[in-house]
Amino acid sequence: MQRKSFSLSSKKAAVLSVITAALLIAAACVLNRFLSGKEYYYLMAVLIIAVSCLPLLVSFEKSRPSARELAVLACMSALAAASRAAFFSLPTIKPSCAIVIITAACFGAQSGFICGALSMFVSNFLFGQGPWTPFQMLAMGAVGLAAGLIFCNKKVRNNRLILAAVGGILCFVIYGLIVDISSVLMMATDFSLKQILSIYASGVPFNFSHAATTAVVLLLAGKAFIEKLDRIKIKYGMFGSNQ
Repeated sequence: MQRKSFSLSSKKAAVLSVITAALLIAAACVLNRFLSGKEYYYLMAVLIIAVSCLPLLVSFEKSRPSARELAVLACMSALAAASRAAFFSLPTIKPSCAIVIITAACFGAQSGFICGALSMFVSNFLFGQGPWTPFQMLAMGAVGLAAGLIFCNKKVRNNRLILAAVGGILCFVIYGLIVDISSVLMMATDFSLKQILSIYASGVPFNFSHAATTAVVLLLAGKAFIEKLDRIKIKYGMFGSNQ
């Protein structure tokens, strides 16, 4: 029962986050009639990110994770951050997204979101904190959230090809889209459709390489990694596995 309750709580928090983001975006569009200037667009975007993440963070806190669960989640977040830092000189090759997806597949959507957001925040102490950090945290957290909801079915996550294909798509579509939004807000001058599309187009090669790296890592090591984490989860009764 605990596992079902945990999963249901994740879905409710995810739905609430989406609804909150939609309402805030609608409010921002209304405010746009009274405010002008690029700085307001960015400020509103950051506020939307912060408020939209609250339901997930509160839901995770209410689930009352044990010390063991927090320790494992911290280790996975550190591993994701370290894997990003290890390829510092190769900006388009980062296995961190694959690790976040593996974490989400094993421990659930909430854990996937926390792992993704935390790993980006920590690794940016090396890469550099900046106005892009909230967008990167939201993007990787959203990938973890989506992966947790998709791979809650063991038959789906145990299929290496599906795991790799879906992981690559999540990385390309979700992470790429959200991070590119930050690029538009920071680089666009007149927010014309032509300029926005050109900025998105310039990010396609990076997003494709990032997604391909994620898919390859999941294909080669994803299933084995998940099996190891499942053993730890079952052995210590973590994340509702003892129910």
